[in-house]
Amino acid sequence: MKNKKGLLLILAGLLVALCVVFEYGMPSDATAKAYFVDVNQNGEQVKKNQFSGYKYTLKGYKKDGSSENITFYSPDKLEKNKKFKIHVSNNQLVANYKQVKNLPSTIQYYAEQ
Repeated sequence: MKNKKGLLLILAGLLVALCVVFEYGMPSDATAKAYFVDVNQNGEQVKKNQFSGYKYTLKGYKKDGSSENITFYSPDKLEKNKKFKIHVSNNQLVANYKQVKNLPSTIQYYAEQ
């Protein structure tokens, strides 16, 4: 009987931990906006308060193909002449990023214009 209770408590704890990771570990559209960027310049090294990283001002493309000039701060230097999918939070910090080989076809069309 005690083994069953212990097992249920462990499973419940794992379920709660998994929910916390998915809720807070991955940004949602409400907390961060996704952009595709083609890094064509070196970032400007910045040190503000406790942040140390790089500032970029680039043209960012949304999934629907619309674009806007965005300024964002990344803790890591993004490689020049590479393409990335970034999630930028409301305070202009990059929540996460991923290098992509090619921009999606709708975005590639607008980027070449």
